[in-house]
Formats: sequence, C-alpha cells, structure tokens
Amino acid sequence: MKNLLIFKMFVGLFLFYCGNLQVFGQDDFVIASASAVSAPRTLLATTDSHNFVALQKISDLPQNDASQNANQNRSQNSDIPQSVSKEQVASHSLSACDAAASSDEPDCYSSPIAENSSFQLFRGGSRLKLSGWVEAGFYTNARGAKSAYDPNDGGMLENSGNGPIYGIGRRTTNFNANQILARIVREMDCKNTFDWGFQADFVYGMMGTELQSYGDETFDYGWGGGVERDYSLAMYQLYGEIGYKKLTARYGKFGSPIGYAPIESWDKFFYTDPYAYNLTPGTHTGVLLRYQLTDDLTLTAGWTAGLETGFANKYGDDAIIAGLELTLTENAIFNYCMTRGRRCNDISNRLANGGGDDDFFIHSLYYDWNISEKWEYVLDSTLVNLNERGGLRYSAYGIGNHLFYSLDDADRWKIGFRAEWIRDAGILGYADGVGVKNNSDYVELTLGLNFNPTEHLRIRPELRYDCSYKNAIFNNGTKREQLSGGFAVLYGF
Repeated sequence: MKNLLIFKMFVGLFLFYCGNLQVFGQDDFVIASASAVSAPRTLLATTDSHNFVALQKISDLPQNDASQNANQNRSQNSDIPQSVSKEQVASHSLSACDAAASSDEPDCYSSPIAENSSFQLFRGGSRLKLSGWVEAGFYTNARGAKSAYDPNDGGMLENSGNGPIYGIGRRTTNFNANQILARIVREMDCKNTFDWGFQADFVYGMMGTELQSYGDETFDYGWGGGVERDYSLAMYQLYGEIGYKKLTARYGKFGSPIGYAPIESWDKFFYTDPYAYNLTPGTHTGVLLRYQLTDDLTLTAGWTAGLETGFANKYGDDAIIAGLELTLTENAIFNYCMTRGRRCNDISNRLANGGGDDDFFIHSLYYDWNISEKWEYVLDSTLVNLNERGGLRYSAYGIGNHLFYSLDDADRWKIGFRAEWIRDAGILGYADGVGVKNNSDYVELTLGLNFNPTEHLRIRPELRYDCSYKNAIFNNGTKREQLSGGFAVLYGF
C-alpha cells in the first residue's frame, strides 16, 4: 500500500518520452522457448500455465446520454436505440465528470443502462444507482474441435477449442455465460463545484479470470477458482473519484484507457475480440488525473502500480500513464494513450531467473471518423515493447480497420467489418505444434451484425476468419487458419 500513497505523475505530452525502448527491429529479438499457456490474453508466455502475465484490454465506464465516452464511440455504441447524437458519442472521458458535447462545461455521468433503468438504490432523485448486464452465447469453429484441458492443472490448453481467439478462445464449442456484470455507482456532478463519486463493478463468467489482479496475485486473484476454472469472479473496478469543474482525480482499481478494443460486453460491437485486445492492459490500480484543457483537447496523466495488480502492490511495480484526446472536427476524434514502467511481478520468470524484472512501453492510438449518418470508420494501432532483465526482448504491433454501416435510421440494425493485422515477436505467446514461440504475422477478418429490438436487448451474430502466416495455432496446433462463428445475446438492466 505504501507505494500507492506515492503520488507520481507527468503532465501532457512530455510523457511521450520513451527512453531506450526499441520500437522496431523485432526480427532481431531473442525469443525464448516455452510451453503453451492456458491463460486468456497472454502478453508473455510463461513456463507455468497458472502463472500468466497477460496484458488485457477493458473499456472505460459507460456514460449517460449527455456525455458518451470514447469506449462507447470506439465500440460503436450508436447501435443502441437511444437519442444519442454522433457528436455526443465523440466525447471521450476517463472521468465521472465529463465535457458534454454541447457545452464547454463538464457534466456528470451514469451508465447508459442505469439511465433507462428503474434500479435505484434510493428514491427521491438519488445519485446512487445499480445497473449491469448479462451476456451469453454460442461460438464454434468450422472443424468443431473440442476444448482440451491440461490433466495436471485443469487449465484449458491454448490451441484447443476455438483456438487462440482470446475473449472467445477459452470458450468451448458450446453455450456459455460470458460476462455477468453488476455495477453500483454514485454519480458525480462537478460542473460548477466540488463533488465526489465512486464505482464498483463485479464480473462473473468466462471473462472473470482475465479481470482479476493476476499481475501480483493479490486482492481478487483466484476468486471462484481463478485460472483453473472456466468461470470466475472478479472485482473489475473499485475506485473513488473527486472533481472540481474541469479537473478530476480517480483513485483505485479502474479499467484501462489504453487501446480501442473494449472488454465490457455492453461496449462491444463484435462478439470476439481483435488480437490487439491482448496487447493492452485491462486494469490499473493507482491515480489518474483528467483535465479538459480546451473545448477540443483533454489531457490525462497519472501513476499506477504496474499492470493488472491489486491494491497491495506486492512486488513494488511502478508505471506512468498519460494520454490525450483531440476533437478534430464535429465528426472525427483522435486519441492517444501510453504507459511506461517497471514490472517485478513476472511470476514465472521470477521463479526461474531469480528476479525477472522488466520494463515495458505500451501505446495505442486511434482515429474515429463518422463519415455520414450511416457510415463510420475507425483506424487503430497498438505497440508493445517489453525488455526483460537478462536481455530478452519481446514486441508486437499491428493495425486494425473497422467499418460500420447503419441499416436503418433508428440504428436498430447495424453491420460491421473488421480487418486486422498483427506482427508478433513473443508478446502474444502463440506456439507451434511443439510449443516453441516464433515470430509470426496474424490476420483476422470479422463480419458482424448488431440487432437491437429494444434499448436493453442486443443480439450479436458473427462470422470470423483467422490466418497465421507461420505457426500452426488452430485445431490443437495442427492448422494455420480457421473459420469460426457464433452469436451472443446481451441484456442490460
């Protein structure tokens, strides 16, 4: 806890400084041999399927009709039949006190589900609300390979089932409850004065394991069985927040603002996740400040206890985080976010090498353009560099293209297409048939449809093609390509 009391932050673009971290030259990196890992969202393959050190991506808190955050924008949440303009959706927020698109003054938020829900903990206009959602679905691949489990620890083998389609890769070719989320929020209204708020999110289901504090194996790590179970429980977010006009501060465990791909089911357009989902963090524990510098520019900066850690900061991890969002036009925004730090909690390397310290640099950017009332296009890019003590270096980077089209004026029907390319040098940890990691390129093409019969119900079918240019990572490590598909049903309350 004492490390979390140390207030560390840098301000603005100065945080783009990246030291000696190498961005290119990944082909020259030394890649260590390792066995396949059972963990979803693996950043770096480990020698123990229990001890994974994944980086993951979770979207930020959804916002109300007056101030939609960029996670809704980047997940194309305009398919929810609500009276939300695309200009409002273009307003990104990392804080409970956001800048409304129609005003230069901040406004408060709540979950878009809670706004249309009767679930209030207290009547009489209370700002304390309860909301959430339930997502379940079915997913399978063309060959119908069943998920296989390690007889020693019970963990799901990486290349079995639907293969390494993370977010779905741990799911069997069967019906599953993917994400059950319950959220309690005290709304913060700091438009004209000082105010405070808080948020707590519990998640249960197939995605529970990857939201736990597995970075240092503390706090909620192991709830409901952890990596040995398909279904687990996690405290996804638990933070307090204070704000005064255009400045807010968040303290606790919160979803990462880095990356375009969200993890919250309500913020997703596609059922499955892109490969870039595995390159960015899911949660941080620390302090995050947000300041609306101008009507068009918002800055964020803060300090965190590394990646995916709990409140104890067991191994003394240390990182800075910073970003900006720039409104380019009424229909286009640009977002950049990065984190750089030192990690001492690489469990397997610590045991094998007597330390395992490493430093990391992760950044993401995306450009979101509402071409017209019907069309939307998003270009995103992600890069990860990780340097271990002892000289091993790992890296991955890629580009994603997302195109969406509304089939009707009410946005009840929306179709989307995603094309992604990733160049991996050990970060994703995908293995060939004998369990040896190699540099490789991965491509996925995904066609999805969203149908919203009501504002609380969403049906999300999908068809996906994956290809590995070098490693056989599908069908139990025997195939380099895979055709898969399925559907999910999402209900919010």
